Amino acid sequence: MKKLLLYITLAMATPVAGAQTFESGGLAYRVDGPDRVTVVAKTDAAGHNLYDGVMIIPETVFYDEANYAVATIDDSAFFASTVTEVQVGNQVTSIGQAAFAQATALHDITLPVGLEAVSPHMLQGTAITTIALPDGTTRVGDGAFDGCHSLRSVMLPQSMQRIGREAFNDCPSLVEIYCAAPTPPLTEPQEVKGVELVVPDDTCADAYQQHPVWGDFEAFSMWTADELDVTLRLTDEPALDGNWQRLSLGGGMAYRIYDEQGYLMALTAADNFYLPPTRRSRVLTIVPTNLLAQAPAVEHHTQPTPVADLEQERTHPIITAHDGTVHVHGDNYGTWTQVYDVYGMLWYQRPSVDGVIVLPISRSYIIIVGDYVKKIWL
Repeated sequence: MKKLLLYITLAMATPVAGAQTFESGGLAYRVDGPDRVTVVAKTDAAGHNLYDGVMIIPETVFYDEANYAVATIDDSAFFASTVTEVQVGNQVTSIGQAAFAQATALHDITLPVGLEAVSPHMLQGTAITTIALPDGTTRVGDGAFDGCHSLRSVMLPQSMQRIGREAFNDCPSLVEIYCAAPTPPLTEPQEVKGVELVVPDDTCADAYQQHPVWGDFEAFSMWTADELDVTLRLTDEPALDGNWQRLSLGGGMAYRIYDEQGYLMALTAADNFYLPPTRRSRVLTIVPTNLLAQAPAVEHHTQPTPVADLEQERTHPIITAHDGTVHVHGDNYGTWTQVYDVYGMLWYQRPSVDGVIVLPISRSYIIIVGDYVKKIWL
């Protein structure tokens, strides 16, 4: 009964008094500062959560002539919704308690690469089958995967330090946990049986076997990491009304996905990864992994999106310049911003998050935001 009361309290939480809220791209946001927003629940008059189907949470959102970083997902934001797949943008570093709890149709999620912790009850009662936690995640909260009846495989990063109470309670399908942490994470007894625990090497195995929880042979059988031999069959196709391209990866494995500049776009165990459309083919590097070992990297050339479709579905960002500062406004679709001078020298390059770029004045520059190019004079 205590858990049920917790869910009701979170799901019925009222908005922050005086906070400005708005909707964009099917998501509801709350403004939490001059340059950041939080994804919040979207409900009808009866309190039913209206989020449904595939939801892609962007890195930035444009509202009222300003660019905001999407930094947080609120407590219970997708509670009891009918979402099926969720991809979270990499500006998000915090996901609230029970954020996706009781979203019983949710079977795939891509977490942001900078996620610090899995919050209590975050994915409780969902249909997740495989989950890979990003490098740098240190904690799994109480009851985080409680009641995930389809959960089969969990991959924990080297940074993992603590697993909360009942994190894997009532997960009858759970058969394997890959834990890359060299030191056994702190934890209390988990209600699991016969789970294969895979650790980096024999030295780590000795440490885990001596741990009062991880060394429980009824709960866990101990294994050390082996080489991966994976054959990838990658396909991509238009999805979500042409606004995104879907890269089909295949289940049961995690993948690190890098862009052409070597930037880590995602660590995901989802069947699909969604990319913004582009006029040209992109070269992605995809590395299958279980966080302890990895298979050889594979290059994948995505298919370009027809120009007519791009023009119909996307609007260009607004680029203005004055007093030595370039301002980039609008949805940049998770792409890169690059600034060159007229001689081809690169002055600035980073993922398109920050809307302000400071440059030397009295020069001409070429601003490239994804596929959009504009020449400006400072």
